[in-house]
Amino acid sequence: MTRTFLHSFEPASASPITGATVDLEVSDIEDAGIREVLQTPGAAYGAWSILDALLAPTGAGTPFIFKEPLGQAREVKVALSGLFGRFVARAYLERYFNLSIFAHLGSRTIDLDRRRRVKVTRLSRGDLPDWIACAADLSSLTVAEAKGCHDVGGPAKALDRAWTQAGRINVTAQGRKVTVKRIAIATRWGMAAAGPTEAHLSVRDPIDEGEPIDPQEKDALFIGLLRLHIANLIKPLGHAELAGALHRIAHQPFARRLQDDLGRARTLLDAAPVREVEKATAMGGLIGGIVTRAGPITDADAAPADQEALARLNLRPVFVGIEHDLIRAAIDAEPQAVRTRLIQTVHPDEFARPDRAGGWIVPLGQERHITGST
Repeated sequence: MTRTFLHSFEPASASPITGATVDLEVSDIEDAGIREVLQTPGAAYGAWSILDALLAPTGAGTPFIFKEPLGQAREVKVALSGLFGRFVARAYLERYFNLSIFAHLGSRTIDLDRRRRVKVTRLSRGDLPDWIACAADLSSLTVAEAKGCHDVGGPAKALDRAWTQAGRINVTAQGRKVTVKRIAIATRWGMAAAGPTEAHLSVRDPIDEGEPIDPQEKDALFIGLLRLHIANLIKPLGHAELAGALHRIAHQPFARRLQDDLGRARTLLDAAPVREVEKATAMGGLIGGIVTRAGPITDADAAPADQEALARLNLRPVFVGIEHDLIRAAIDAEPQAVRTRLIQTVHPDEFARPDRAGGWIVPLGQERHITGST
């Protein structure tokens, strides 16, 4: 179902849309929420799955308005507002900026390729931005921060805080600053029962010019992002060892140990169970796991009877996975193979929904469309 937000953009000339409103599908926001919760350190509970039920039933193409305020206590409002703000912002970035590969910064800076000294560097104290992201063709390097708010006066203050946070890091290669687009997104929620009734989505995104960098360093930067994107997604899906190997590859400066880590990553990938999605173009099947409203299922597989029980209990089970051959290309640091795979056109259908980063979300209970193999 399509919902709308009042949309403002700075600078207006760079806005990806025309008109005063921006459209987002609730299903796209929920899919972005699945990926966001899985990739964020901490408990992977199904907060995305309650979003549609909280919205006022005003029909398709109507404003994004919650039925009731998001809790009474300030702490609850802040927590839910920030969480849903990230879901909306990620869906917006995926749809309107074609970003599909997201690495989460958390509370510390990260290495993208320690051997080539490609890393994220902190510029000031305070919370770091939510993401460093890029497009499927390994371009459009972006630093983004999302905020949600209930401010009666609008989202301006939240946008200022998000912009400050987006400016707290640089991406550097051999000590040289890399060009990035910095994006701050603030969502002011609309309420049907009380308070403001209009939902706002405000964005600020000037490009921050850097210095030219060597093509190999540029490729290493984007491959590092992809490795972190994959590792953070598959870790809570039962592939912690493979995720750890992908993290070590980015952090390993010594040639001999790097080769050991690469070999270990390939061995773990070859041993991982693979699922194949019919009607989809997933090369080599998918590496992933089953996710429900209650979070991921840690068992390697679930029998058809278990899947039926999960669906009957309205736990909305889905299989979330990344293409096996894309993980192989990320391990082997093959940027052209990554680009070739990811820029291929893939069309979602009612059973399999791709994310343009080699990821798929496939509802269970449709056994003829998803089968297990090793």
